[in-house]
Amino acid sequence: MSEEQNKDAAMTVEQAVRLKKELNQSITYGRSNLNARQVTELQKIDAAQWAKVRRDYAEWIKRMRVSALVPIAIALMGAAMWLYFRNWIGLIGLICAIYALGELFKREGHREGYIDGYDAGFEGGFNRALGISDKEAAEIHEKDTEMKIDDMNVAAFDKQKSGTKAVATNQGGRDEQSNR
Repeated sequence: MSEEQNKDAAMTVEQAVRLKKELNQSITYGRSNLNARQVTELQKIDAAQWAKVRRDYAEWIKRMRVSALVPIAIALMGAAMWLYFRNWIGLIGLICAIYALGELFKREGHREGYIDGYDAGFEGGFNRALGISDKEAAEIHEKDTEMKIDDMNVAAFDKQKSGTKAVATNQGGRDEQSNR
């Protein structure tokens, strides 16, 4: 092939990025006609929904647990028993103190697990409703990131065409100059 034919057949970087963007937008998932960007936008939980999750958790924990003062009181009594008796009664007190402190730390884990579970359940239910497989769900996040990067690149190409030209400098930054 001659050099002239190679130039005609070769694609510019801009054309390749625009083609990739179009291809990514045309890939749909599950039984929907939604691409990765659209699926990700629908899966986001807004601030009002998170506030509801926190309220629901606060209500649930009120019914499930006693006040935090009870384990703290048990821990303090157990530590006092251990310090005062120094025999098998003191050992029982130490065990009660350790258990009560463990209960306090476990509460934080419950809260975190509740919210993580809600998030996973929300996304999982959404994927099941649209018929998105686990493999597709993993691919969606990757494609969404690629699409965001492609959008930024295309915007930069459009800006470059609109009258400013990005020129690399020896400092690694970019200077803008007018097209000559």
